Amino acid sequence: MSRPRSPQRGFTLVEAIVGMAILTMASLAMAGTFLVAYKAVTKEAGVISADTAISHASITLTRDLNSAAAIPTGTIAFGSTLTLTYGSPSVTVVYSITANNDLIRTAGGTARVAARGMTSVVISAAGCYATLTLQPSATGAAAATLNLSNRIAGCF
Repeated sequence: MSRPRSPQRGFTLVEAIVGMAILTMASLAMAGTFLVAYKAVTKEAGVISADTAISHASITLTRDLNSAAAIPTGTIAFGSTLTLTYGSPSVTVVYSITANNDLIRTAGGTARVAARGMTSVVISAAGCYATLTLQPSATGAAAATLNLSNRIAGCF
């Protein structure tokens, strides 16, 4: 007497290959979506970083330049400094940029970070107007140009 045949369990090779193909396509679609989202978030983080650096640098520099006895002109970059004085008694302020792209403001012997992520600051003056060009270090960030006028102390 023969035993009744039991149903076979498992997958055939063709079924396994089809399943792997479907899983591969779904994984590739998800990976592509993740890559696009990652690039967008990274780009937005760079824009936010540049905007923050420009904002912090412009607030501090504008305040000091509007108060300065004489407008200093030149470029602040890694390895260079810019010095200005204002007030009575006289306060000397020195700006510099570190190797970490930090804009440092030193006043009264105390140094503090005025802005993080700055490559250079260019200050030029003509008559009663000054122009600040701030270059953030974020990849692909554009320089911002600010025009200063109407100083409390009068023309530069």
